[in-house]
Amino acid sequence: MTELSILAAAQEARGRDCLVVKGRVLSYDEVARRVRAAIAALRDRGVANGERVALAPEVDLDSVLWLYALFELGCPAVLLHPRMTERERQLIIDRSRPAHVITSPVPDSTQAAKRAPGDEIGEPVPDDRALAVVYTSGTSGEPQGARLSRRAFIASARAHTANLGWQHRDRWLLCMPPAHVGGLSILTRCLIARRCAVLMPGPFDPRKTIEVMERDRVTLLSVVPTMLRRLLSVDNPQWEPSPDLRAVLVGGAPFPDGLRAESARRGVPALATYGCTEACSQVATQRLDQGGTSGCGTPLSGIEIRIEGGEIQIRGDVLMDGYLEQDADSPFTPDRWLRTGDAGSFLPDGQLFVHGRIDEMIVTGGENVAPLEVETWLETIPGVRSACVFSVPHEEWGEEVVAAIVSEPSQYDAGVLRDRLRAELAPHKRPKRMCRLEAMPLNRAGKVDRAEVARQCLGKLGLA
Repeated sequence: MTELSILAAAQEARGRDCLVVKGRVLSYDEVARRVRAAIAALRDRGVANGERVALAPEVDLDSVLWLYALFELGCPAVLLHPRMTERERQLIIDRSRPAHVITSPVPDSTQAAKRAPGDEIGEPVPDDRALAVVYTSGTSGEPQGARLSRRAFIASARAHTANLGWQHRDRWLLCMPPAHVGGLSILTRCLIARRCAVLMPGPFDPRKTIEVMERDRVTLLSVVPTMLRRLLSVDNPQWEPSPDLRAVLVGGAPFPDGLRAESARRGVPALATYGCTEACSQVATQRLDQGGTSGCGTPLSGIEIRIEGGEIQIRGDVLMDGYLEQDADSPFTPDRWLRTGDAGSFLPDGQLFVHGRIDEMIVTGGENVAPLEVETWLETIPGVRSACVFSVPHEEWGEEVVAAIVSEPSQYDAGVLRDRLRAELAPHKRPKRMCRLEAMPLNRAGKVDRAEVARQCLGKLGLA
């Protein structure tokens, strides 16, 4: 299969835009020439086809070239997050045992040209071979390496295409590290479709992101809700998306109703998505005519979703082959559905609705409380920018609901919150303690770090 071959893409779309780097447009032909230099460098270092190779890809040209070279050689890429500590990085290297770890830039393509292969395309890499080992964030334990095959990425790309389609002018902004499956999938989808990716190095800056989107005529954008909130923040009150921008895919964390409403009011074509690393990113995504509504869209083409015991379970070619360090059957049901650990249900219109993590459910006085439900409600209070709900042990009720909020002092009124709590939330759902933070701590995936929120709040509340 040549879908994930940059050399095949260069033959099919030689002069087409492939990458935009700092405003400079690189064609598929030019990118392929540079990838040949990366392939030659890997061979010089003794890397054989099919061997695992580890790297910590940033949003930069060298990282993309190394990844495309590994795709070409059928070498599974063991992805290390660039913000990992040395201890965390070494732990994953020890577990995954790669044949080589890439730490240097791609050699100059002119100097490497004499040793690099020509335009010929090698034997197709079997699509059941792993394309990447992508580590989960580890929010519920130590990180686990999901083995994602080439077949899974191809199926994921086809599912995306069936939902949103491609236009000839499409350019997808990459502003999240390819070490995340969401960032890597932007590169694989663009490569498979022979379309263009625009590289936006981090850390995320809303003003610079807006400038790049307008300058480079970005049509597709993927963000987590925190990033979208910053794009629409008070720092950018006049920003309205360019007519070029046709879809903003919002996933990786709950998409609050207030943020959806603000996006719609500002003309941002925001579409909620649901997915996970183990399913190669998106498995449900809203259509363009569903933007602004509740839910995360309907299951994408070729993907099945069912709710068993309140848990979201997934089946389809997009699924991983298993975790690198565990028995392949461990995350699957006997009939081969992936257990996500997420609680969900289907809305009357067929859209998937995510209630939160099953293991985050709070049980207080025998009643179940979904933190996401309370967080979503809190964010409807004027002046509350974001909320995080967790629990602390309680001698009588078992657990006590606690809420952390980030608020605007000029708009936030504790009395309004207190009155609405009594009127709109059942007693067992009401936070018994409130903690105000300057900002929500985030993990490397850009999600709220619930454990760190609890630590900070417990200190403030004198419960630590």
